[in-house]
Order: sequence, then structure tokens, then C-alpha cells
Amino acid sequence: MEIPEKPMMWSQYARGVPVHVTDKRRTLYGIVRPCPGLAAACPKLAEELVLARSAQEARELADVLPQSRIVHLDLPEHEQLTMC
Repeated sequence: MEIPEKPMMWSQYARGVPVHVTDKRRTLYGIVRPCPGLAAACPKLAEELVLARSAQEARELADVLPQSRIVHLDLPEHEQLTMC
């Protein structure tokens, strides 16, 4: 998986950061931390795997996205703070 050296938020993914599989085609793996408040305005996001850092973030995303597309990473709080 390719984690961006300088993560950039993308508006078409509700300001989430796309991560890619490092293969010949640079396949999109998932979207890290999209904004739940913007998700409804980004229909393409509902088709992608979404990575949430906490249970609270996963619940907020589940209100606007299919729960089957959300992966809750269950990171300890000190690790969550480094992902801000």
C-alpha cells in the first residue's frame, strides 16, 4: 500500500486522503478520514472503502455511508492524535 508522503485531502472524497495499492495501475485502496458532514455531497465516496480511526468517527460515517464500506481501525487515542 502506498501512503502519501504529503497527504492531501481530496474534495471528491469528502476531504479524505486516498491511499493506493502499489501495483502497475496504482489502484485506489481506500479513503482515510473523510468528513462525515461532506460525505453526502460526494456520491463516489459510498463506493469506496473508508478507513476510520475511532469508534466515534466510524459511527458518524455510518450515518451517511454504507456500514459495509467502513473499516474501524480502533487505534489507541495517542495514535489517533498523530493522524490529525
